[in-house]
Amino acid sequence: MKRVYLLMLSALLLLGSCNQAHKGENAAVAEVALEDHMSAADYADAAATGKIAAEMSSQAPSATVDPVKPVAEKKIIRSGTLSIEAKDVKESKAGLDNTLKKFQGYYENESATNADTYTSYDLVVRIPSANLDKFLSELERGKDKITEKSLKAEDVSTQYYDVESRLKSKRAYLERYQQMVSSAKSVKDLLEIQEQIRMLQEEIDASESVLRSMSGQVNYSTLTIRLFEEKANLPMGSNSFMTRVKEAFAFGWNLIENLALGVIGLWPVVLLVAAVVYVVRTIRKRKRAKRTGTGIK
Repeated sequence: MKRVYLLMLSALLLLGSCNQAHKGENAAVAEVALEDHMSAADYADAAATGKIAAEMSSQAPSATVDPVKPVAEKKIIRSGTLSIEAKDVKESKAGLDNTLKKFQGYYENESATNADTYTSYDLVVRIPSANLDKFLSELERGKDKITEKSLKAEDVSTQYYDVESRLKSKRAYLERYQQMVSSAKSVKDLLEIQEQIRMLQEEIDASESVLRSMSGQVNYSTLTIRLFEEKANLPMGSNSFMTRVKEAFAFGWNLIENLALGVIGLWPVVLLVAAVVYVVRTIRKRKRAKRTGTGIK
């Protein structure tokens, strides 16, 4: 009897284990099937998404990234004025010539004045902008005295690049009009095209002239220099005591000269007065002579 119970219990346990194994197998199969189903759906969605993206990317214009433009070079016009007092103006002028040549500059204008109290040179100097500071330092280290110094810098970058941009546009329009000449259908059209070409060419020439002028001022700085020497052989200084003494002597001498010249200029009056005095004295003498003769009689 015990054997029968044991056999029945073993059969039930075996049956339960088989059912569990079958359920586990079914769950695994279902899970695999679900995974396979989801994977297929995901793959389908991914494929569809990739296709749409490809179509949109093919329809959309390609976005080109502009290269980073370099920072435009500043266009600076530098200019200034200098006043230099020299002990020997000729020697200083020769030294200035050598210094200017050393820094690749040149005289744009030069004039000399030789007055009673001073000798001077009025100079307009053009020097490469890159050498301007070196040129000024050389002058400041010299033996002459800089009595006045004024420098100015003007930024013309906006004006320069505006003219340059307009010039490029005008050249592009000119090229188009020149291409239209061969396709003109009538004499009237040809004349109108040629007139537009002429006007554009004049504007281009004017813009090029402006750019050349601005480039010249940017590349070469302008200095106005007054180099002078007081004519008193004294330490530099136009208001020194000895200078004023010399001016006082000069004033006194000029006064004597002017008085002498004034007297000489009055010679007709002097002659007239002398003649009148002579006539008066002659008449008086005659009168006295008559009175004396009458008394003797």
